[in-house]
Amino acid sequence: MPGQPNFEIDRTQRHFGPIWLQPGIVPINVASLFFCAMTVIIFVTASGVIAPYLLNEHLGMPTSEQGVFTGNLIVIIESIAILLIIPIGILADKVGRRPIFIGALTIISLGCLVWPLARSVEPYVAVRIVMGVGFSMGTLSLGTVIADYPQNASRGKMISINGVITGLGVALIGAFLFGQLPNTFKGMGFDPITAGRFTLWIMSAFAAFGAFITYLGVKDGRPKDQKRDRQSLKEIFHEGFGATRKNPRLSIAGVAYFISRGDLLVMTTFFTLWIVAVGVDGGMDTDSAQGFASRLFGTSQLALIIFFPVMGYLVDRFDRVTTLAVSLFIAAVGYFALYVVGDPFESPFMILVAIMAGAGEAAVIVSGPALVGQEAPRRVRGSVFGVMGAAGIFGVLIHSWASGQLFNGVSYQTPFLYMAVMNAVVGVAAVIVRIKTGTSADVAARMQAAVAE
Repeated sequence: MPGQPNFEIDRTQRHFGPIWLQPGIVPINVASLFFCAMTVIIFVTASGVIAPYLLNEHLGMPTSEQGVFTGNLIVIIESIAILLIIPIGILADKVGRRPIFIGALTIISLGCLVWPLARSVEPYVAVRIVMGVGFSMGTLSLGTVIADYPQNASRGKMISINGVITGLGVALIGAFLFGQLPNTFKGMGFDPITAGRFTLWIMSAFAAFGAFITYLGVKDGRPKDQKRDRQSLKEIFHEGFGATRKNPRLSIAGVAYFISRGDLLVMTTFFTLWIVAVGVDGGMDTDSAQGFASRLFGTSQLALIIFFPVMGYLVDRFDRVTTLAVSLFIAAVGYFALYVVGDPFESPFMILVAIMAGAGEAAVIVSGPALVGQEAPRRVRGSVFGVMGAAGIFGVLIHSWASGQLFNGVSYQTPFLYMAVMNAVVGVAAVIVRIKTGTSADVAARMQAAVAE
């Protein structure tokens, strides 16, 4: 039955390596998507890596204020994004994914042009808000297109291969290149302000190139449905929200998105902020602390790359609610290890802990979207991903505020304990859903009488 979990492969269609594709999708579309996906995620992560440098050198903000400031800024950004994310998802179903994808990368490129020009809090916040909207548009478009391209039996492989490519980009370009550029430019004789500007302007050019590749090679996966084209945005929203509410497996995926965006926040923002703050408090200059933090972040991303194929195999082999639960527990262990490791500059276990955190991040990144892509009806998939994005933004609102308060109010490492507990709690909830709903095959059998999408 259309729309139900189906792990059979239609070998009459094309494939990209081990990924079997939907009708109308060709390998060049997949290759272009992988590059553009890498570009979006590089900027989502690199913005967090480079932010401590800008706060210290461009704004001159004391480290004692940076945690609360960063947490509150993210709350502002996500409060605005939450007003847009569901309409963006609905619009992706209405007009297509590619225009939104291109718009996202264009916004990010323009943001990187003007971000390093901010020398006070107000313009800094304004630019970050605009860039945050671009990040929301990009990650939503990425999720829907990745769900559109593969056959269901290849979803895990599609997500994991994309994760490997994206992770390599984040580690090599986002952390080891962009993260080190300020120090490189200073070594060439430029002052800290100019070094920051040159770094962000190079990043801007890279984002613009990503938008160009999206225009050339990414194909819309939007279903061609004349009846749907006549539907209003409100009707599309109700279908997408209704599909999520009625399916407990989609509901637990929404809760996982609520947590996973917090995971991403901690790793891209508070991980680097923690290390730089400890270094600066200990007498290091910002450049050296930034470089050390970038290398550790890059190490965690390399671990993420290695773990992606493992998760891709698991989500295509086992029930996807089961793998989601396991992923959440792995993430909980990784974040707890970050909490107990101690001084990142002195601990002999810091590299191992960074690896554990990267593995936990990879587990949740693969398992959640694979479950949503399987369970969401295709014609409202953009709307469902919009609902998931909204759940993620609510998570960021709560987790960023809490993490900021814990960072400056308790200790730099307390946000990691907080996220460890959150992941463990949702992992238990996923186990309960798995017990109540059974496997994907059980769900499909019970839904044979449902109305076809």
